Amino acid sequence: MSPAQYEKIHQRYAIKEALIAKRAFECGDVTDPDFGNARIYPVGPGQWSGADIGVRTQFFSERAQAVFNEFYERSERTPSHIVHVTCTGYRSPSAAQLLVARKGWGSRVGVTHAYHMGCYASLPAVRVAEGLVAVADSKGDDGRDFTVDIVHTEMCGLHMNAAANSAEQIVVQSLFADGHIKYSAGSHPNGYASYRVLGIKEMVVADSEADMSWSPESWGLQMNLSREVPEKIRTGIHAFFEGLAAQSGLDVKALLAEGVFAIHPGGPKIIQSVQEILGLSDSQTKFSKQVLHDRGNMSSATLPHVWAEILESKLATGTKVISFAFGPGLTIFGSIFEIN
Repeated sequence: MSPAQYEKIHQRYAIKEALIAKRAFECGDVTDPDFGNARIYPVGPGQWSGADIGVRTQFFSERAQAVFNEFYERSERTPSHIVHVTCTGYRSPSAAQLLVARKGWGSRVGVTHAYHMGCYASLPAVRVAEGLVAVADSKGDDGRDFTVDIVHTEMCGLHMNAAANSAEQIVVQSLFADGHIKYSAGSHPNGYASYRVLGIKEMVVADSEADMSWSPESWGLQMNLSREVPEKIRTGIHAFFEGLAAQSGLDVKALLAEGVFAIHPGGPKIIQSVQEILGLSDSQTKFSKQVLHDRGNMSSATLPHVWAEILESKLATGTKVISFAFGPGLTIFGSIFEIN
């Protein structure tokens, strides 16, 4: 394919700058003018797909350890448990386990891994943390506040196939980014802005298994994303939302009128599809669009960034925040939080 042909495909299918202005990547190969130094994406005969999955995994491990070290160098509090969330790299012992060992926390800090669930993984992680906190509360925990830290280390930029130039892969390569975030769950907010979990629900959409996948290849992890995803989400989201509201004991009409919606920005069309089918205003979905614009799709780390933006906006106590996230399956995950 000539450069002119590639440019034509890119102009047609890539996510436009007006929708995603910036993305961060741990791997600097793309921005380094000297491709001879490239570690993940070397250029040359036999190397067009990039480095093999072993090299990419080693890079992920090194950077994940650095992220954990940075997060906990600034932390004055020792957590009771750490839930490590990622779908973009695995190495055992994990960065979370290595941190616990280095800090000498091995006898008092537990580690749980929430891996390979894709973009919706923050909600299962919250559900796990909620259960850990509830069990600790039921046992009294020797009078000590039991706190679960959830840490996301996502490096989607490690899993591009430089030799792929299909329309689907142009979308993937212009949509995904790297992102990290740490947040905590516990019984007591301790003066911090926080949410109360009112409900979490999931559903696997029928006849959708071919529409989104995340699978290992020799060069890395292959993302497949069909053009049917927005339409299948449109078809199922209203009934799913009604079930989530009923499970949480809340009124659908009140939530639609007054709630703030944190929609995982799997892409601009995902946010717009959910907004249209539920009849939401731009102000109700603005935080998702802002995070997509400022950071791109960071897989599981994206929704927590939206939650953080909402808390920082200082909305009124009692405001309901309805979240939707989507991933392989095709799976829809949702939650309803209340601002404390």
